[in-house]
Amino acid sequence: MEKFNYLEGATPIDDASGLIPNGISTQSDLNRIEAENIFAAQKRYLRGKIDNPALWFNVETLTAIHRAMFGNVWTWAGTFRKTAIKPIGVEPYLIPVQLEELCREVRFWASEPIDLTFLEQAVRVHHRLVFIHPFKNGNGRFSRLIADRYLMAYGCPHPSWPYLQDPHDKVRSAYIQTLKAADGGDYDPLLCLIRTLGARDPFLSELLGLSRYKQQLSAEKRVAMVHALLRLKCEVNETHNNGHHPLHLAIKNGYQEIALVLVQHGADIKFKDKSGYDAFELAINAGMFAVANAICKAGYPYVPRMPAPSKIKYEMLYKFETEFLK
Repeated sequence: MEKFNYLEGATPIDDASGLIPNGISTQSDLNRIEAENIFAAQKRYLRGKIDNPALWFNVETLTAIHRAMFGNVWTWAGTFRKTAIKPIGVEPYLIPVQLEELCREVRFWASEPIDLTFLEQAVRVHHRLVFIHPFKNGNGRFSRLIADRYLMAYGCPHPSWPYLQDPHDKVRSAYIQTLKAADGGDYDPLLCLIRTLGARDPFLSELLGLSRYKQQLSAEKRVAMVHALLRLKCEVNETHNNGHHPLHLAIKNGYQEIALVLVQHGADIKFKDKSGYDAFELAINAGMFAVANAICKAGYPYVPRMPAPSKIKYEMLYKFETEFLK
């Protein structure tokens, strides 16, 4: 067998005795057979409805996915490495401990409000798996698949990764640099890279309007996600979800705290929905008087005791004015 060549950031395979197929004599042969096995795993793990990570992000499933990716090629697929590969990866005895720690962290993210968007979470999962380097080889490809699956579980488009086995590929070079930056705690380069490759967080109108997020996120987690998206300068007035405005969706769904946050961040208070209602009218009719009051303070042209617009319920306006005029 010819000596295999390894790219920057790849884990060298010093012992090829675990190779299963016969007739593998060159690096290109190995790349081809591994790619075929990985493609089969992608069809299994990156298609269809994917459960909340809390249900599958555990050591048993992670090792099973690595085995599915490489089990037809290497006998050690899905088995933690036994030797150090400095300067890459943690010491072998730390692999189970640190993987379990990451799994607990992911389960915490799934249940508690945190100030991280789904992309920011996936980037941390991606980097941590590469940093731990649990297996003898294939850790980068494994980490990318897991992070992509994580994004899909939350309805987020994942990056379209190019073929990263070419040593002259500019994306691979940039990718290695983003991982090195993440080693130092700077996740922004990796976040920017996966965005350029097609990954994205949900738009605010999707987060507030799609049924999947109503089912997946508690009220507290929804508020935290809105804050995280706004921290990343998401567009507060976009209408990507079938023309729906985030502020209108927040009011219609009873998300008062989120509606107040959106007003504070410059939501368009005069925008009218397809039925001709603006945010003030919706807030009054829904009895969300704190939101209506905030909209007035943001410059909405309403004067107490002025004739009620036809779209506002008179009895609700009266209740609001009673509160508003205190």
